[in-house]
Amino acid sequence: MTRKILKFFNIIVLITCVICSTANSCAVAFDFKRDVASKFFWTKSYKEKHPAPKNNMPKTMNEYYREANKAAEKAKEIPSPTFEKDEKLVDLPDPNILLKKYNDPPGFYNINLNNLKKSRKVNSIGVVSPNLDKMVYSTIYYYPSTKTAGSELYLMNLDVNKNLQSRIENAHVNHGKKVIHRTGMDALELDVQKTMTVLDWSEDGKKIAFKEKISFTPDGLWKTNLLVYDMQTGKVKELSEVREAIKYYWRENHELYLNDYRWDIYPIGWDALNPERIIVFAYASTGEKPKYLGAWSIDYHGDRAMLMSLTSTNFEVSQNGLCLRTEYKN
Repeated sequence: MTRKILKFFNIIVLITCVICSTANSCAVAFDFKRDVASKFFWTKSYKEKHPAPKNNMPKTMNEYYREANKAAEKAKEIPSPTFEKDEKLVDLPDPNILLKKYNDPPGFYNINLNNLKKSRKVNSIGVVSPNLDKMVYSTIYYYPSTKTAGSELYLMNLDVNKNLQSRIENAHVNHGKKVIHRTGMDALELDVQKTMTVLDWSEDGKKIAFKEKISFTPDGLWKTNLLVYDMQTGKVKELSEVREAIKYYWRENHELYLNDYRWDIYPIGWDALNPERIIVFAYASTGEKPKYLGAWSIDYHGDRAMLMSLTSTNFEVSQNGLCLRTEYKN
């Protein structure tokens, strides 16, 4: 009887162990709180692993200023960078700023449209009058959406109480500035660029010769116009008569119709022997080598254009305006 009771007790203990072992293994394999509730409900364990975002925005102006001061103090602690000189580098000489004649060489200065398209705005060199009291320059604007360029020509007063270099370097609109001519600014012409460049002041400082270059994106340079601004009248005169005279001469004397070719004028400056006239050269693209159409001159009123030579380019022009140039010392 005792043996049967002991055997029954051992069976009960074995069944209990199996049940407990099964329960423990299930607890390890499946946890409702961990595997279900934490994924679908805002449980404590989910909050611990996924904290809610904090709002660090200042709630009051005092708190804002306090945080701003902390950021400023932290910025002060950034160490400044230090540089060591490379002994292999060669020191460049200091630039030497010189005052020189502007139109030298004659007719040289033009606007680089490639640079203009990158910077969208370019100022030309400021040219000082022979009386040293005024400066003229142009500003060119480029509009990439329409591939157009326009230009304005400005006349500025200089501070005569300063030395010449300082009055040029410190020229400011406060001393007086006005637009004396503009081109390509009032009408929209797709793919057309109009730029202005100062040619030179007249010898008496009362007139300004400048050139307008018109280019068309598919074809390049199209046409050059010569213009003069009269300080006494405040008006601009386009000297289109010189272009008409060149076309008339070659049509009547050589049966060359320049309208059928690409040709242009190249103003080079005021005539040194006749200070009321401006000299221009003319060329036509009739083949691989441009054809020289002669040296011509025209008075600033536009009354009379004159052929000077069909072969020579050796003419003396005056250099009346001044400008600053940077050169390096040897």
